[in-house]
Amino acid sequence: MKLTFKPSPNYRNEKSTTGIMKDLGLCLCAVLLYAVIYYCAAFGAQYGLRVILLACDAVVAALATDAVFYKFAKSKDIMKDLKSSYSIITALILVLISRIDTSYFAMAVCTIMAVYFGKLVFGGFGQNIFNPAAFGAALIMGNFAASYNVDFATGATPTQAASSIGWMIPSGNFASFISQYGGLGRMFLGQYPSTIGSTCALLILCCGAFLIWQRDIDWQTPVFYICTVFVEALCIGLMHGAGIEYALFNVLAGGVLFGGVFMATDPVTTPVTIPGRILWAIGAASLTLIIRLKANFADGVLFAILLMNMLTPAIDKLFDGNQIKDAAKFRRNVLIGGAAFAALTLLVGTSVKPKGETAAAPASSGVPAASGEAAAPAGGDVNFGEALPMTYNFNANKASCVIDGEENNTVRYACEAKGFGLVTNADGDYEMNQAMVVVDKSTGKIKSISMINFGDTAGVGDMATSDEALAQFEGKGLEDEVNLVTGATFTTRSVASMAQAALNAAQED
Repeated sequence: MKLTFKPSPNYRNEKSTTGIMKDLGLCLCAVLLYAVIYYCAAFGAQYGLRVILLACDAVVAALATDAVFYKFAKSKDIMKDLKSSYSIITALILVLISRIDTSYFAMAVCTIMAVYFGKLVFGGFGQNIFNPAAFGAALIMGNFAASYNVDFATGATPTQAASSIGWMIPSGNFASFISQYGGLGRMFLGQYPSTIGSTCALLILCCGAFLIWQRDIDWQTPVFYICTVFVEALCIGLMHGAGIEYALFNVLAGGVLFGGVFMATDPVTTPVTIPGRILWAIGAASLTLIIRLKANFADGVLFAILLMNMLTPAIDKLFDGNQIKDAAKFRRNVLIGGAAFAALTLLVGTSVKPKGETAAAPASSGVPAASGEAAAPAGGDVNFGEALPMTYNFNANKASCVIDGEENNTVRYACEAKGFGLVTNADGDYEMNQAMVVVDKSTGKIKSISMINFGDTAGVGDMATSDEALAQFEGKGLEDEVNLVTGATFTTRSVASMAQAALNAAQED
C-alpha cells in the first residue's frame, strides 16, 4: 500500500517511541495503583495484594516470552530487544482489563499467548495486526472461564447485570438498578468492582488528557469513540423509554473509557490517517453497542477493537492519497461510513427487548423485606431460560444452612447466600438473600422453598423469588436441574445455591 503525503505544511513529533511508552506506562501504573488502593479499602488487603501479584505474574510472563523468543532467534543483544519490545505495556493492559478472580495460571498463559501470537510472530513491536492485550483478554474469556478463583469473587459487574436484563433499563427502573453500584457518581469515581482497571472514569480521563497533552496519542480516536458510544446509546435508549442516564451508564460501565484511551489509540493496529482513525473509532463504538445488545458477551469493547483491527488495512486503503488535496473526498467517506455504522447500530437497537419482564417492572415491586419477613413476590409472568444442574459450583454464593426444625423425615433449613450484589463496596449495606428450604430426607428432594429476606436489587432480581420461580424447586434433588429465570440469573443462582446447600446438609445429617 502506498500512501502519498504533501511535504508541507507538516507536523513533526520529536518524541521517541520510548518516551511515549514511558508516559503510557506511567498512566497504566497510576490506574493499577488506584485499583490496589480501592480493592484494599473495599474488600481487604488480600484483594489489593492479588492485584499486585497478577501484575507481577503478567510482567514476568511477558519478559520471559520475549527473552526465550529472542534467544532462539539468536539475537545479538537480548537486553536491547527486550527494551524495544515494550511487552510490559501489553502485560499491564491485559491485567487491567481482566477480572480480579482470574487465576495466576490463566494470566500467565494468556500473557504468553498475547505476546507471542499477538505480536512476536508478526515481527515484533510495530508489525502486529491485532491489539495484543485484547487478543490475550479474549483468550481468557473464551478458554479460561472455568479457572476463575472463587475465593476472590466480587459479584456481578454492571455490564454483567445489564446483560442479564437485555441491556435495556427504562428510566423508571434505572435508579433502582444503578443503586446497586452507588449511582453514576460512584461509578464515575470508580467505587465499584469490575475489571481491575476500568472503573475510575475520572482517573482514566485524566490519563487520556495527559497523553494527548504530551502528544503521545491523537485526540480524535478516543473522543470519537467515546462520544459515538454516548450518542448511539442515547438514541437507542430514547427508543425504549430510557433517558440520558442510560447513555452515561453505557460509557461508564465496562471498558469503554479504558479501551478508548489505552487500546483504541494503539498506533500499530489502527489507521495511519486522521480520517481513517475517526471512521475506525466510530466503527469500534458501533460494534461495541451491537455486541452488548445482541452477543453473549457482557461487554463488547475488546471484540469490537479486534474486529476493527481486521478492517484497518481496508480503512487505510480507503483513505490512501494526499491528505490535503483529497480532504473533501475523505471527509465525505467518513460521513458515509460513519452514517452506515450508526444506521446499523440503531437498526439493531430497534429490535432490542428486555429479557423477561424484570427490566420493565415498577421499582416498587419486590421491595426487600425486613429480616424475618417474607419478600413480596414479583408480579408478571416468569420467563425461564437455560437449565442449570443442581451440581453446579455455587462457591461464589457462599451459601450456608442451619436446621430450623425437624419432623419425622422432613427437615426445615434456614439458609442464606450472596446473590446479585455479592460484595459491591466497603459500606457493608448489602443484605444476604435468606430462604427457608424444606427437605424430605427419605427421598432427598426439596418439598418447598420460601423467601425470608430478599437482599438483591428490587426490579432486577425479584422475578426469581416469585411463587412460580420458587415452585420449580419442588421435588428436585441434587441429580436434577432447575431453570434460570431470564433477567434474574444471578438471583436464581443464589436461590439454587441455598437449595443445594440444604440438600447437601440433609445427606450429611
